[in-house]
Amino acid sequence: MRVVLVVLSIFFTCNYSFGFMVSSDNFKKEIKILKELDIDPKYINDEYFLQLKNSRMDTTKQEFINTITKEYKHAAIIKDVLKQRGAPNSLLYLAIVESKLSNRATSGAKAAGIWQFIPSTAKLHNLNIDKYVDERRDPLQATNAAIDYLQRLKDRFGKWYLAILAYNAGEGKLSRAIKIAGSDDIKVLLDPKQKYLSLETRNYLRKIIMMAYVANDRDFLISTDSSMLNSATYIGIERVEIPGGISLHDVASTIGFSVDKLSKYNTHLRYSFTPPNRDKYYIYIPTIKKEEFLARYKAGEKTKIYNTKKGDTFEIIAKKLDIKTSDIKRYNNIKQIKANYKLALPANAKTIYEYQVKKGDTLGAISRKFGVEVSDIIKANSKTNMKLAIGENLVIPH
Repeated sequence: MRVVLVVLSIFFTCNYSFGFMVSSDNFKKEIKILKELDIDPKYINDEYFLQLKNSRMDTTKQEFINTITKEYKHAAIIKDVLKQRGAPNSLLYLAIVESKLSNRATSGAKAAGIWQFIPSTAKLHNLNIDKYVDERRDPLQATNAAIDYLQRLKDRFGKWYLAILAYNAGEGKLSRAIKIAGSDDIKVLLDPKQKYLSLETRNYLRKIIMMAYVANDRDFLISTDSSMLNSATYIGIERVEIPGGISLHDVASTIGFSVDKLSKYNTHLRYSFTPPNRDKYYIYIPTIKKEEFLARYKAGEKTKIYNTKKGDTFEIIAKKLDIKTSDIKRYNNIKQIKANYKLALPANAKTIYEYQVKKGDTLGAISRKFGVEVSDIIKANSKTNMKLAIGENLVIPH
């Protein structure tokens, strides 16, 4: 993989070092990209597009190489789903512009995942977001949701490039822009003097087109090994269902994986276990491990869960639960303890009881309710004062 990318980097450097003279073959490919997005081929000579192309092509080229080097697995998954769904290949480059294909990407507007869905839009397209999961960070689920959304936008506005503009600006803003402009022609809508759309949205579409131009050459170079980018099965991911509340450690140990390694296939899980409030839930495992999983995995009891508190450390929690610090680290994909986090625990962890503080509660009232000393509650929760917060989870010693 790295050798291929090095070759690509050399190719791009040499290919563009002599300027932007477009070969006949590249010209045809660029026209094809425009047509795929329902853009008039004449746009290839648009003055403002050419200015941006000449000033940003080197940057676009490097961004593409960096993104594919780091996230080539996600690129392969997306291309495979686009092909299955009959959607334009160029929508992959929308995802690159949105997030650089990073599943960890988060914006100030609370957008998340490869396709940068905000919570309200995600829920409209059946992506679950709750205290246990965020399916915006599932590349397969989110890609299908993005295609559904973009297809609906295309059905409404009639052209793929308009769907892309609406994806960035919003349906309302695009509708108003078309109404004011009296046209949905790309050159009219992107006119920098009239400013029917924001500079961000105008350049958004242009960046996607430029990314598609760069990637088109790259796809040609790797045509003899297209499975590397064009098939999710090459990456080796399989969706399997397991009971809710099961630790990833239990699955990982069955297939000879670490929790850390299995977690990388399941970035939609907020914690190292499946949602305990569901009967069943899905996870992804490598394809090469599927037979081993089916032969060896047997669902056990739900994992024990500990809610961390301010002041907790690996050592404090281990002592409190009568387990080793290494057990906590082994069951959870974390390097340090942070407050209000849910830890999966081994079966031999001491059972603890928790109480969620309600309005009007005091430590005295809670101690009388459960028949324990106030000082014991303070010690069990590493509290430094008598203050309580509504919704706080208190460990009740016994």
